[in-house]
Formats: sequence, structure tokens, C-alpha cells
Amino acid sequence: MRDIRKPLIAAWLSACMVAMACPASAQGSDVGRLKAAIMLNVLRFVTVPGNGDANRPLRLCVERTIAAAPDFQQLDGRQIGERPINVRVAELASGAPGCDIAYVGARNAAEIARISQYGLLLVGDDSSFINAGGAVGLVRFGNQIRFEINAKAARQAGFVISSKLMRLAARVQL
Repeated sequence: MRDIRKPLIAAWLSACMVAMACPASAQGSDVGRLKAAIMLNVLRFVTVPGNGDANRPLRLCVERTIAAAPDFQQLDGRQIGERPINVRVAELASGAPGCDIAYVGARNAAEIARISQYGLLLVGDDSSFINAGGAVGLVRFGNQIRFEINAKAARQAGFVISSKLMRLAARVQL
């Protein structure tokens, strides 16, 4: 009798490897958690300008009206290297004082330009977000969420995005 365990184990390992290599899938209420997880991983590959204090908290502000705001609040206290993340949920239409990074959801070009003047890494939703001047866009591709990068917008705000992160992006504007 032939042992079928080896082919089953090989198939199981292959499925696991394929699942890890695929972009993140978004279904139902998991979308907010998935966006927060992507944000956390993006921040691991971004150098935030600061006052020279490498241990200063990263200040992430999230637009109050966004459904995923509670999911982003779960990042509060997490660490990026030695730096803790401080999350603040606020109304960002008039700016984001005291923030390094702002997650603003879907915005039009005029709103993005207004908020960008504060020197933030601007993260949002929509396939046109980086075209309108945002730095990182979280975009749905079918049932997946991928990220896009506008390197010029990040540089203009004083941020450096790792080339490793840019290689993983669905689209990069230089």
C-alpha cells in the first residue's frame, strides 16, 4: 500500500507558501484590521524626520470619520524598532498638528494638497490617492488590498521610504 502522507504534506506546504506570497485579502469587517496591519508594516520601512530623538514616538493621526479608526487605534503602543506608536483619532480636515503620519481615507486633490502642507506622510484610500499627491495609497484590487507609493510626495514631506518597501508596492510614482 502506498503512503499518501508525503504528497498531502507537500500540497499543504505549497498552499501555505502560496498564501504567504499573495497580497492581503480583504473580506467584510476584516478590511479595517487589514489596513491597520498594512500601515504597521509600511511604517517599519519609512524613516520619519524628527528632532534627532530616535526614541521619540511616531505620531499617527487617523481621521475620525473613517470606519477603520477603531482598528487603527489598536496600533497605539505598538513599537517600530525602539519607537512606540501613538495613535490619535481626530478631525483632520483643517490639518493635523502634532502628527507625523495621517491616515485620511479617500480625499480629493484639493483636500490632499491642504493637508500635505503640514509635512505629514499622508496615507489614504482610493486608486487616485497617490496621483492627487498622497504618499501611500491603500487600494483594493478585487478582494485584495495592496499599497501604492508616491515617493516624490514622501520626499517633499521629509520622509524616506525604503527601496525594499517600494519593490513590494503595487505601483510606485517616483
